[in-house]
Amino acid sequence: MDDPESNGKESPDDDVDLSSPESSPSRLSAVPFHPLYRVTVPDAVKNGDVLQFTIKVYKWDEDVEVSEILRVFGDIEWLHHNIITQNNIDGLIVPPLPQRPEVDAKSAESKSKKQLGSDSRIVIPDEFSRDCRHLEKYLRLMLNHETFGKDKSLEKFLCEQEAPVKTKVNQGFFSRMSSAVETARKEHHRDIDDFFSKKREWCTTFSKAIKDMSGDFNRMVNAQHRLATSYGHTSTALQLGGVNRDLTSLTINRYLTTLSDATGNTKHGLEVLCRNDEKTLGFQLDLYARYADSIKDMLFRRTILLVDYEDANRALDKAKPAKRKAAEDAKHAAETKYEMCCDNARRELKMFLQARMLAYQDGLVAFCESQIKTARDTYTLLAKTMTVLKQSEE
Repeated sequence: MDDPESNGKESPDDDVDLSSPESSPSRLSAVPFHPLYRVTVPDAVKNGDVLQFTIKVYKWDEDVEVSEILRVFGDIEWLHHNIITQNNIDGLIVPPLPQRPEVDAKSAESKSKKQLGSDSRIVIPDEFSRDCRHLEKYLRLMLNHETFGKDKSLEKFLCEQEAPVKTKVNQGFFSRMSSAVETARKEHHRDIDDFFSKKREWCTTFSKAIKDMSGDFNRMVNAQHRLATSYGHTSTALQLGGVNRDLTSLTINRYLTTLSDATGNTKHGLEVLCRNDEKTLGFQLDLYARYADSIKDMLFRRTILLVDYEDANRALDKAKPAKRKAAEDAKHAAETKYEMCCDNARRELKMFLQARMLAYQDGLVAFCESQIKTARDTYTLLAKTMTVLKQSEE
C-alpha cells in the first residue's frame, strides 16, 4: 500500500514561517527582507553517543548548493545560545530549539514501551526523520526571521565545514537562585497596558491548551501503535495453522491465511496512519507547544523592562538636584528600551498569530488528506481479501 506521505506534499515544512517575507513587511527598511539561504536536513546518522545531522545549504533564490555540513545537536544548542546573546531580543519571539534527540539504548527502550505498552518486549528501531524535520524547521525559522536571519554566527554556522568551537555555559547555584527570585518577583507584576495584560492572560491559557492538545494527540498516536502491534500478533497467530493435513484442515488453514493477510494489511494501514499523523498535525502541535514557552519568555522580558522603567520614574521623582540629570538620562534610556520592546512585541505577536493560523490550516488539511488516502488504500486491500474469500466459497 502506498503511503499517503509520498504524494509530493510536505505540509509541515511548507507552512508560513514567522517573520517570513511573504507574511510581513520589513520592520527596519522599506526593502522586504529575503533570507540569504534555505536549508534541508535530509538525514542523520548515529555516531557513537551523538546524532550527526547532514545539513544542505542553498542560495535562497537559486538551486546552487553552497555547502553540505555535518553538525551534532550540541552545535545547534551553541548556535542558539550565540544568537540570543549577540542580538537584542527584547520584544522578539525566538524560534524554540527542538528537543534533544534520544539516541541511547535506554531512551529507545523507554520510547518503545511508551508507544507499544509497558509489557512490550519490542524495541522500535531508530528513525531520525522526525529529528531531521524539527531541526530543518528550526533553521528555516531562524533564517526567515528578519533579525536572526542576518546574524553572522548563523551564516558562519551554515557555510563553514568545521563546527564552531563551543565553550561550556554553566549557570552557578547563586545565578540560578537570583534568576528564580527575579522571575517570582516580576512574573505577576501588574501591567500598565491593557493589550499586553490580555496577551499575558491569553499566553497562559494558550500554553496549557496547546500542550494538553499535543500530549493528547501523541497518546492517540501511541494507542494506534499499540493496536497495530496487536494486529501484527493476531496475523502471526492466524498463519500458524494446524498440523493436520485432511481436507477440512487445509480448507480452514486457507481461510485463516487469507484472514491473516487482511489483518496484516490493517496493521500496515495503521502504521502508515501513525507516521502521517506525526508528520502532519502532530508536527505542528509539537512546534507550537514549544513556541508557547518562547512567547512567555518574550512577554517576561518586556515585564522586566516595564519594572525597570517604573523604577527609573520613581528614582527620578526622588532624585536630589545634584543627581537629577543622571536620573533623567536613566529614565529616558529605560523608557526608550521599553517602548521599543513594546513595538517589536506587538508586531511579533501579530505575525505569530497569522503564521499559527495558516500553519494549523495546513496541518489539518494534510492530516485529513492522509487519513482519507490511508483509509482508501486499506479499504482497497481489504476488498481484495473479501473477493478472495468469496471466490473460495464458490
